[in-house]
Amino acid sequence: MKVVYWIIRNAVKLWLYLRFRIRVEGVRHIPQEGCILAMNHRSNYDSLLVGVHTPRKMYIMAKEELFKNRIGAWVIAEMGAFPVKRGSADIRSLKHSLKLVEEGCLLSLFIEGTRSQSEEMGDPKKGIGFLVAKSRAPVVPVRIQGASGGWFSRASVTFGPPLTVEGKDYEEIARQVSDAIKKLA
Repeated sequence: MKVVYWIIRNAVKLWLYLRFRIRVEGVRHIPQEGCILAMNHRSNYDSLLVGVHTPRKMYIMAKEELFKNRIGAWVIAEMGAFPVKRGSADIRSLKHSLKLVEEGCLLSLFIEGTRSQSEEMGDPKKGIGFLVAKSRAPVVPVRIQGASGGWFSRASVTFGPPLTVEGKDYEEIARQVSDAIKKLA
């Protein structure tokens, strides 16, 4: 239901612009083909801030607990979210992620796996390394800042130039992606 997606997307975008003073940079770095948007995570607003500024629908792993309510699950699924079991290698969500990238979609991931409680990024999960290595897709580092502030605070989303990461060591790939996000600060 494309209509539902665009109605919700525009309503959320309007609400975010009422809530924050938003600056967005680097959207031009998002390639036309399938890619991975690798993001830091500090606020519940992060995925919304990124998703309303992408040129096409963004798909994102979301903790399975968000899918317990039937109506809420339907809404977030329409917006591109799909469930992931945190704390384990969720093969089903990893396969779905690879399929999305292969089909030319924008796949976004919070590389820390959960929200950071400080200004510093947490250690990246090696799942991002796995997905990058298996998909061989370009990775766009995305830095989100200020979304945990109060009303009318400044928030920013910075899309960096795509990375092509080579190698088979998932932890090393995850570190390279994390370093690219940190450089956008």
